[in-house]
Amino acid sequence: MRKRKMLMTTGLFLLMVLMLTGCEPSKKKVVTSSYYKELKKEKEKLERQNQQLKKEMTKKEEPGVDEERAIDYLDKIARDSLVKLEVGYADNMEGSEFVKEEAAFDMATAIAKRADITKKYTPEEVENRFGPGYEYILYDENNAIYEIFVYGGNYVVFTDLPNNVYYAYNASALGEAFLHYKNGYPDSTLLHRLSDAALIVDKKGGCYENTAASAAAIAINNMEKTKSSRKEARQEWKEESGKKKNYEPKSEYYLFYHHGNTLSLTLYDKYFRLENMDGKKTWYRVNEDGVNALKEIFSQERQWMEQEQKGGETVEEETQEKKHFSEIQEEDGRR
Repeated sequence: MRKRKMLMTTGLFLLMVLMLTGCEPSKKKVVTSSYYKELKKEKEKLERQNQQLKKEMTKKEEPGVDEERAIDYLDKIARDSLVKLEVGYADNMEGSEFVKEEAAFDMATAIAKRADITKKYTPEEVENRFGPGYEYILYDENNAIYEIFVYGGNYVVFTDLPNNVYYAYNASALGEAFLHYKNGYPDSTLLHRLSDAALIVDKKGGCYENTAASAAAIAINNMEKTKSSRKEARQEWKEESGKKKNYEPKSEYYLFYHHGNTLSLTLYDKYFRLENMDGKKTWYRVNEDGVNALKEIFSQERQWMEQEQKGGETVEEETQEKKHFSEIQEEDGRR
């Protein structure tokens, strides 16, 4: 702002000089006067300062070489076509998991889409504060390899951009989805595991995040439902439709990834089925509004994901960015 004011002052000064020296009747007298000579020197000095200020402003407004390289690098990951993904704990990649689920590739590239540089931590500070975290290795169709380290859930360091720390909402989802707990599996209920699932995939390959898992688990917990069975469901479908015994209406299927295990939810018309990680299946009967409420949760989440993949900004993203900004302000205030 100060430099812009200086440029404006310079311009006004030059205009005054031209006005003072532009009077034709006294031109000869003016150009030979010491006053004019002083003004001319000052004018030339200010012109040089003006040019220098313009150069400095242009340099600040344009991204530097490192910044341009980082932008290009992140954009390449965000738009790349992956063929394989390796996920592991950063301090022990010997126990890593190779993932070929294409929905997980969407989550991996989403990290680059969401990456926003932060000065809250240096790479050394973020590791010291949060520990080794997760390591992701992305392989694309042209044999390019990208290595990503995730700390504290949302902080990211790219090996090829070693001097920067980025904030990427939910970057830890892949590690939480595919890696088993280090110290054994804690006791928890089926609904708790559903709620805690980091990644969901539908039968069409659509990808959903934990917000959908949590919302679905809460809805199931709160709705009025009665335990049932496949036999009871098929009997009701047969009576209502007049079709054969094994008839099933159109269903929607969702696979939940939870710390190296999978659970599933299948939605029918007035029935839904939950499958635990040990393969045990539980049927429930509810009214159609209950099933439709669950379908709406996934529909809204899918729209959110598709909008992000197309590059659109969403309310949730804005909320997370505001939360991130508040975190930085709070951290700075404590220093």
